[in-house]
Amino acid sequence: MNLTNNYGAPDSIVDAIRNDPYTKDGADFSVTELIKPPQIRRLWQDHEDEISVDVREEVWKLLGKGVHSVIEQAESEGTKEQRFHAEHNGVTISGAIDLVGDDGSITDYKVTSAYSVQKGLKEDWEKQLNLYAWLLRQNGITATKLNIVCICRDWMRSRVGKYNYPDSPVVVLSVPMWREGRQDDYVDLRVRVHTQEATIPCTPEERWARGAYQVNPMHSGGGKPRSFDSLQEATDYINKQKTGSYKIIEPPNTSPKYIRCQDWCEVADFCPQWKGEKGNAR
Repeated sequence: MNLTNNYGAPDSIVDAIRNDPYTKDGADFSVTELIKPPQIRRLWQDHEDEISVDVREEVWKLLGKGVHSVIEQAESEGTKEQRFHAEHNGVTISGAIDLVGDDGSITDYKVTSAYSVQKGLKEDWEKQLNLYAWLLRQNGITATKLNIVCICRDWMRSRVGKYNYPDSPVVVLSVPMWREGRQDDYVDLRVRVHTQEATIPCTPEERWARGAYQVNPMHSGGGKPRSFDSLQEATDYINKQKTGSYKIIEPPNTSPKYIRCQDWCEVADFCPQWKGEKGNAR
């Protein structure tokens, strides 16, 4: 990856980002890689030397590492920043867990936005912590509780009390613990989709689609269609309705805005899925 500095960040910041000591410690996959869309991971592998990322896109990661470093030095019980390894179907998986309490609780610290906290627990966060629980189980440790501690980097006291805004810049989110069978099935699925020969296109959810799913009322007086970002949100809406019949319209029969592809995906220029869609739209 080529790191650019198009907006004049000081050399100290550039060097700190460039000298990131992160390592998977010999594993084939990290937990975050398993969760990541297979197409994005493979495009990164194929085009790593051609990808350019600017310093401004990496600053938030630098802040996160700073918070983790300070917390790691704090005097508290438990095992901090330890990387665990496990094998599944011939591949090695590793994950560095921020804090494993003496009681088996798992805590992950995230520097994020207040908006993310307002939206509630992210699906990827739930998957990540359950993969950590799976890793611990493979190492003879039973996870008892899963928590995410969110540190809101842009929290403002003046917004408290409005639109479910967090009362504090530090918010603890409880993560549902999956049953062991579900954890095992998820690991097996992610290993298969990442190691199979054919590359799976990204789903609307993985592309951070806006308005990907449309719910159409099929009964008289049902009102206007409603748009949702995920299939789960559309399904939840239908399940809450006491009467009536509904139909979910999915891509490509809707016209969502793919936020990740347009603004955030570092391999978008090499992606056949995204380039094909842009070509068809011309």
